[in-house]
Amino acid sequence: MELQTLTGQYSSSPSASSEPFIPKHEKDEYSEARTSNEESSDLFIPPARPKSRLLIILSWISKAVILALALDSLVTLSISTVVHIKKAALPPCYCGTSTAEALARGCKYDSLATSWLPPHCRDDELTGLFEHAGPGPNGEWLYHVSNTSSSRLYALEEMAYLADKPDPERQAWSTIDWHNAHCFYTLVKQMRGKAKMEYTGFPDATAHGEHCAVAMTKGIPGNKIVIGMSPGFGDPRPRELRTME
Repeated sequence: MELQTLTGQYSSSPSASSEPFIPKHEKDEYSEARTSNEESSDLFIPPARPKSRLLIILSWISKAVILALALDSLVTLSISTVVHIKKAALPPCYCGTSTAEALARGCKYDSLATSWLPPHCRDDELTGLFEHAGPGPNGEWLYHVSNTSSSRLYALEEMAYLADKPDPERQAWSTIDWHNAHCFYTLVKQMRGKAKMEYTGFPDATAHGEHCAVAMTKGIPGNKIVIGMSPGFGDPRPRELRTME
């Protein structure tokens, strides 16, 4: 066959080679060339430089700060959400426009809020603790007719019925210590879910908290009689809210 003849002629040629494309002298050079794996054993690779102790400490501090900020934001958001949900579910604290109407509605004077409140807006246990945290012989708080220590004192029952009087006549006065205790117990009441803050004369719990924080950092002596209060009937009328802001 013609194919066999061609193959036989090609194989018998004296110049034929099993590797026809690589000349012999180049083949020898190629066979002696080192591969990259063989060369790597002779290369010098410097060891990795360790991080300094300061960099490691700073890295951990930065991670700790980021984690703390994240946790703080999460806690704040969680508390705000819980308070918002509870506040939204809380019915109005309105007790009418007179002590007679307040009593008919089942309301009671709450000295912590300086207001008549229905049962769902009171925390009688906390109010009882507050009423025995003052400087009086049995822990009573002192309520003055004016902002002088020599003025006549109101009894707690009188404070309740001041709400019936017109605005200029229904004001009483107490000390910075009273105000600080009021802020503390109101915050506890808020966390227990019974603080619908509008009845304190502030638009919301945040505004009341900011007011307390500012007042408590002014450094005014605790026995100073500078806190004025006007007993009311729960949720204030819009006019009262604007005035007290």
